[in-house]
Amino acid sequence: MKRFITQLAIVSIMLILSIRIADAAMPTPMKNTYIHDFANALSTSVKEELNNFSEQLDKGTGAEIMVVTVDTINGEEPKMYATKMIRSWGIGDAKKNNGVLILATFGQGDGNNDVVIAVGQGLEGALPDGKLGRILDTAFYPNASDGDIDKAFKATYAEVFQTVAKEYNWDGEMPKNTADNEGMPTWMFILIVIIVLIIYSISSNGRGGGPRSGRRGGFPGGFMGGFGGGGSRGGGFGGFGGGSSAGGGASRKF
Repeated sequence: MKRFITQLAIVSIMLILSIRIADAAMPTPMKNTYIHDFANALSTSVKEELNNFSEQLDKGTGAEIMVVTVDTINGEEPKMYATKMIRSWGIGDAKKNNGVLILATFGQGDGNNDVVIAVGQGLEGALPDGKLGRILDTAFYPNASDGDIDKAFKATYAEVFQTVAKEYNWDGEMPKNTADNEGMPTWMFILIVIIVLIIYSISSNGRGGGPRSGRRGGFPGGFMGGFGGGGSRGGGFGGFGGGSSAGGGASRKF
């Protein structure tokens, strides 16, 4: 009996260690981006283009499409590895589980590299395994076989993007109050305006109606001109929502 318990303990420890080693081998996601090109397989322009589309889709629907390239998945089964990555990274909304991962490896050599699309449970109806397989067969594989990796990812991404957008009946219109003025909350802007008006009023009364140094008709320092003028949205993905996956997806060799 003691021998059995000892053996069971050893097996349990080995299992825990193997899980921890596998988790440690998975790359850490980069900040503020949906495109994680660890294998340096994509051009800068394509990464920026896909990241922008993912950012817009996330803000418009709450769904997240991630693109990841790596050198190796350490001999693991591609779909299982991708499913683990969705769970580990928390891709998608924690309640809707609407994340999509497009993952490809580039360290095994032509014909032995893997590409996989994995989805959260919330999108398995819109993106069933059969449809994902057809997307890889018609969009990714032909272009990757011709050596055009950028085109392979763009074509694959486009198919997934259009399907997710259609699932949420999203026509590309951004929700109000989310696009450009995220840097300053409305209440802070109102507070600053009130403070400036009070200071301006006190200053005007103190001068007894004398000359105003040419400051009529605007805020000091061009404040109004510098606020809300179509600035940057902040550059991409802002955080992982915590979505999960039940293992839906499809994979191919290329």
